[in-house]
Amino acid sequence: MAITSIWNIKQEIVVFLRTQNLISTTVRGVTTSSDTGTFSSAATHTLATNPTLVKNVRSVIVGGVTLTFGTDYTVNYTSGVITFTVAQTGAYTISYDQGSSDKIFPDFPQPYLKLTDFPRIAVDIISGTTNEFGIGANVSQSEYLLTITCYDKDQDDVESMIDAVRTAILNNKKNFYYSPFVTVTSMGPLLVTPFGQNKIMQRNQDFVVKFIFEEWNEKYQITKTRF
Repeated sequence: MAITSIWNIKQEIVVFLRTQNLISTTVRGVTTSSDTGTFSSAATHTLATNPTLVKNVRSVIVGGVTLTFGTDYTVNYTSGVITFTVAQTGAYTISYDQGSSDKIFPDFPQPYLKLTDFPRIAVDIISGTTNEFGIGANVSQSEYLLTITCYDKDQDDVESMIDAVRTAILNNKKNFYYSPFVTVTSMGPLLVTPFGQNKIMQRNQDFVVKFIFEEWNEKYQITKTRF
């Protein structure tokens, strides 16, 4: 792999949270669709319904085997195209959410949002460090501080949502592709936000993305990322 992309890290976490049903599909404004058929040495596949409006792929099953994101396939969410690491053959079922809106985003809310725009979850990387790993300076190690902020009109709903986020990440801390290991760190206070006529509350939970190793060749060009 090339240099680790912070966008890939954020997008993977956002997609993961969307699949956890922390906010219902009805509230998110999306529909869960199923794409079925049979592959014959398929290197790529464009999702059948509204491919440019795909928000998250829930599962990819080919020949009765559930494929693993990153290892077996990646998704371009701009075009709705799935690219396979190895060409696939067999009957397939792909479950995904599609729609023109959502409530879980890789950024923070805009100040003009109203009460009807919530609940909402924001995901972003707020800092990162990279250090040399060893005397030869052939490998570097990076860590990123990731924050997830939950917003809603009721304190109990905010607390419930942030607890569900924390639990979901903890249960999958070693199961992400672009984030080799994700661990919980500090939690922020419950605050009243300026959104929705000062009637929206928020709390953030921070996580550390650890153990991203990038290997350099003798000409100091990154050759791959090791997990």
